[in-house]
Amino acid sequence: MKPTEFVKVNGQFWGEHLRSVSEHLPTSHSRELPGPLLYPRTMVLTETPDWNILELTGVTREYRSLEVRRQKAVGIDQYFADAAGSKPVVILREADVYQDATIATEAGRSVLRSAYPGAEGLIGRELVGTGDGKLLQFAPGNYSVLHRVLLASGERLHWTFLAIAIHRSEPADKYRNFLQNLVNEAPHIDPVGTFAVPRGELEQLLKADPFGSTYHQGLPKTTVGEFLQQHEEILLSAFDATQLIREPVLEADDGTTLTPDFILERENGSHIVGDFGLPLLETAKDGKKRRRAASGGQARLTQYKEFFSNADNRAFAKTKYGVELSDPRIVLVTSGQEDVEGASIDYDTVLRLHLAAKA
Repeated sequence: MKPTEFVKVNGQFWGEHLRSVSEHLPTSHSRELPGPLLYPRTMVLTETPDWNILELTGVTREYRSLEVRRQKAVGIDQYFADAAGSKPVVILREADVYQDATIATEAGRSVLRSAYPGAEGLIGRELVGTGDGKLLQFAPGNYSVLHRVLLASGERLHWTFLAIAIHRSEPADKYRNFLQNLVNEAPHIDPVGTFAVPRGELEQLLKADPFGSTYHQGLPKTTVGEFLQQHEEILLSAFDATQLIREPVLEADDGTTLTPDFILERENGSHIVGDFGLPLLETAKDGKKRRRAASGGQARLTQYKEFFSNADNRAFAKTKYGVELSDPRIVLVTSGQEDVEGASIDYDTVLRLHLAAKA
């Protein structure tokens, strides 16, 4: 199937399916649903030399026509930021469907337990590998589906709303039939490409601005400080934190300064220092606001690690902000499928952790 056919089939199918769900289910079966349905916001279509990959991302309270983003990747392992290896946690065969599950390496499971205690509410069926750090192995000809699956590879965490990988040798008509069978076989009150959240307090939260257009939308004029102010509750609950310090100005012993986007103090007394991998507005040296490049986040995290390895620098942070960052976790919050080194988590996963914590 050519990439253009893949785009056409997905655009038509998911638009019709999700629109039909939104028009029918919340009204005719409202009493059977555990709570309000959430829908994806963006359809990401990725072309690799051997695979076509669909991923539905973002979260919205009301169904809207999906925004479409097309991109290329070197390979399917690079798309999922998976390690090279021969002993995967899961070998995907034929039309395997994994739903409401966690697939993790041993290192990834350790990070989940220590850094994201709220993820316990998302774990579901758990598959943990004992091999060489590889999560997934794809076989030519199969149709691999990850529906509401948490992927934890090393220090990278990614929750998939819905991801489907299909080998490019498969024809378009066969793929469309597969999609139709996939949605037909799902429980009527749990449609593919949606998830329900409990009623009550959470339902009221979903009507707030942060859920009107999640992270990828509504950012053209947003600064880092504004973004932090708007989403403070989400960050605190997702990271199990009690305090958020916005854009701290840290002075090193050599007189240079660093300004991470945030410091979070967690319930257990540990700390997280992080940056956003989004093109938010930031103030340049000349005082003018300019668009931050999405790239370069990893380099900034390396600078933070070096800063906090110095005792005098840690003493400065404690004196100025009252936090003792002896061994902070350094995290980059990414906007999608970026392949980055070190600890990273994407925006959809942060939001999903917040929803799980509130539930």
